[in-house]
Amino acid sequence: MSDFYIGYLPNAPAILARFLRKVVVALGMLAAVVALLLVTGQMPFANSIFEYGKPRGFEGMVTLTPYPALSVARPGQAGLPDARSEYLLVAPGKHGADDLVASFDGKQVRLQGQLVYRAGKTMVEIAPGSIVATGGASAGQEPLRDLGLVTISGEIVDSKCYLGVMNPGQGKVHRDCAARCLNGGIPPIFVSEQRGEQYLLVDPNGNALGHNALRDFVAEPITLEGELLQRGETHFLKINPGGLRHPATTTPAK
Repeated sequence: MSDFYIGYLPNAPAILARFLRKVVVALGMLAAVVALLLVTGQMPFANSIFEYGKPRGFEGMVTLTPYPALSVARPGQAGLPDARSEYLLVAPGKHGADDLVASFDGKQVRLQGQLVYRAGKTMVEIAPGSIVATGGASAGQEPLRDLGLVTISGEIVDSKCYLGVMNPGQGKVHRDCAARCLNGGIPPIFVSEQRGEQYLLVDPNGNALGHNALRDFVAEPITLEGELLQRGETHFLKINPGGLRHPATTTPAK
């Protein structure tokens, strides 16, 4: 009867107390192991950056086709092939930069903005009202190179969130946000599933796609066929959005 515990006694019997301590320790260790397994099983955050609240100054040439971008000379590489970098331009929130830069096409400008970057690709969120034409000579765009027809599997995402404004900026959890960003004019990109290469999506004529053209196909596995083009560091994939099909009725877009 010495091991029988009566609730109003100040201490539990020694055997029962030792047993309870072992149970508490075991449960604590089990909880720690489960927590560790849950953490390690999650998708790691991408190595992407949004320099929120840290505006910088940029100078370069604005181009509108196919999507607004700032062509910037790389330091120390003037006159060399592919000596310029193209930074996609967007407005604050879920909006493209078309309205902000419409009157600056082909002009040298100075502007303020916040950097967004991932895997060597860079974007600038423009501070409205900060764009000033400098009157410098236009450098002209580098020529497009046709790399032929390709078939690539991957996912359609909005470039702003994917490059760093949201993390994660892809997958089903980001579907609704991506659809709203694309509807607001954020440039769409296609990310390959094998190596994570990024391709700006354009229509068969090389122009920007309509804001709602890809709404039903974001954040899901899809295979595209199209003409691959390259200008500097940027790759473009020409597709026919009318030929897109969901995986259940797989017919590649051409």
